[in-house]
Amino acid sequence: MTFSSSAIETAAVCSSAFHAGRPLSQKVYLELGVPSENDTTADAERLLSALRPEFPEVSLPYYVLKRDYPAFRKENWRVTASVVFTGNNWQISSIEAGNTTDFHYGLAADLGSTTVVMSLMNLNTGELLAEEGCFNRQISFGTDILTRIFYTQSGDLQKKELQTATTDTFVELMDRLREKTGVDVSKCPVLVVGGNTTMVHFLLGIDAFPVFMAPFAPVFHSGGFIHGPELSLPFDGLVHCIPSAANYLGGDIVSGLLAAGIVKNKEISLYIDIGTNGEMAVGNSEFLVAGAGAAGPALEGGISKYGMRAEAGAVDTVSIEDGRFTFTTIEHTSVKGICGSGIVDLLAELLLNGWMDLRGILQEGQSDRIIEKDGELVLVYGQDNETIDGEERYFSQSDILNFMDTKAAAATMVDCLLSETGISADEISHIYMAGSFGKYLNLESAITIGLYPDLPRERFICMGNGSLKGACALLADRTLLEQFRQILPNMHYLQFATVEDFVPRMQAAKFFPHTDLEAWPTVKAKLIRRGTLKG
Repeated sequence: MTFSSSAIETAAVCSSAFHAGRPLSQKVYLELGVPSENDTTADAERLLSALRPEFPEVSLPYYVLKRDYPAFRKENWRVTASVVFTGNNWQISSIEAGNTTDFHYGLAADLGSTTVVMSLMNLNTGELLAEEGCFNRQISFGTDILTRIFYTQSGDLQKKELQTATTDTFVELMDRLREKTGVDVSKCPVLVVGGNTTMVHFLLGIDAFPVFMAPFAPVFHSGGFIHGPELSLPFDGLVHCIPSAANYLGGDIVSGLLAAGIVKNKEISLYIDIGTNGEMAVGNSEFLVAGAGAAGPALEGGISKYGMRAEAGAVDTVSIEDGRFTFTTIEHTSVKGICGSGIVDLLAELLLNGWMDLRGILQEGQSDRIIEKDGELVLVYGQDNETIDGEERYFSQSDILNFMDTKAAAATMVDCLLSETGISADEISHIYMAGSFGKYLNLESAITIGLYPDLPRERFICMGNGSLKGACALLADRTLLEQFRQILPNMHYLQFATVEDFVPRMQAAKFFPHTDLEAWPTVKAKLIRRGTLKG
C-alpha cells in the first residue's frame, strides 16, 4: 500500500517538535545531605528546597510522599526525583534511591475507539524505542461508540466496566512494550494520551452521555494530570489526556494539529482525518476552524460483506490495465476480503476503465468479473481460485452506493469547511492526511473518486497517526503545552448540521468524483484520455 513518491513526505512530520533537553518530565539527582542535630529539616522540605532553585513552583503530592519516603534513607539521602511539568508548575511523580537519571522514559498513546497504539520514548534523547497496538477492549461492549455510551447508562457498574476495559487495553500494551524493550514502563514519570472526547470520558470513568445529548456539552475538556493508580493503572507516573475542543472534536485531533504545526505557520493548511468519523480543520497562525461528522465504516471496509480491516489477506491495491484485473493483498496471502485502501483503488480503477459510470453504476458486459449475484451486479475481485476458502469475494452495487454515501459525507465536510471560511482550495498550501486510512491509501485513487480535492500532489502530506505523533511531540517538548492555549481558545467549531445547504451539497457529491467535474480537472482529463468520457 503506497503513495506515489511525489505525493508524500514520509519523514516524520513533526520531527522539528522533538527537542531533547526539555521533555515533559525531568529526572534530577540530588545529594541532600544527612540530617543532624544541627539540621533537622524534614525529608520532604529538604527535597523541595533543593529543587526550588530550578523548579520554583514544585509540589510533592501526599501519595508520592507516602509511597516513596523510604527512598531517602536507602542511599543516605542521595535520591533522584522525577518531576513533571503540568503547564504552570512542576509536580514530583516519584522519589527513587540513588542516581536513576539514566532511566528516563515516557509513554504516549492514541486511544482510538477501535484500536489503541502506544509508544515508548527515551526522554533523555527523544528516541522512540518501540510501538505496540491492539484492539480496544471496549469493543466487547459494542463496535460503535453510541452502543457503549448507552450501555454505561445502566449504572455505575457499567461505567466502571468501560473504564476497566480501557485501562486493561493500556496494561496489555505496557506489557508488550516491557517485553519488547526490557524497560519497566510502570516506572515512567508520564503517559500522554490522545483520544476523542468520548474515549477520554470512558478512561476517566466519567459519564460520556452528554457528549451525544443536546446541547452536546461534555463534562470536561481537560482532565489535567492524574496519578496513574487513580485510574487503576499499574503506573507510578502522571497521565495527561490532551484536551478536547468540542464534543466531536477531541484530543486526538488537537494532538494531530499540534504535530502538524498548523498554528505556527502563516500559510493556510487543511488537516483531514477520515475514519468512522471525519474530523478536519483549516487555518494557520491567525485562525483555526474545525468540524467533525459521521463518515461511516466504509473506509475500514465495513460496508461490504467481505470488507475487513487492513490485515493479512485483505486486498489493499487494485489495478486494471488493458482489461486485465490485478491486485495485491496484505502479506501476499490468498484473498480473505478487502480493506479501505483496496476499495478506493477498486472504485478508481472501475471508473477510469469504464466498468462503472460517474453515478457509481456497474456496467454489465465490460468485464467477465462483473456478474449478477443475489439480484444485483457485483464485481468479483477475488475469484474462487484466488481466495483463502475457494469462495468468490465480490463488491456489490449496493456496496458501491453505500461507499458513495461515506465519500460524499467526507468530501462535503471539506467543501463546507472551506466555503464557510471563504477559502478557496487553491489557497491551501498543505493538506495533512491523518489516520491509518490516510496513511495507506493511494492518493491518486482517492482524488479520482473525489475523496480529496484535486490539488497539486506535492501539497499532500501523509501524517500517519497524528494523535500519536502529537502525544509523542508533547512528551519530548513541554513548551508545546503552551500551544494548547493558542489552539483551543482560537478554534472555531463548525457544526456541519447548521450549514444551510449541507444536504444539497452532499447530494452533489454522490458521483465519482463529483457532479462538478470542473473542480476535478486532472480526473476529467484522465477520463477523456482513456475514452470513458467525451471531451
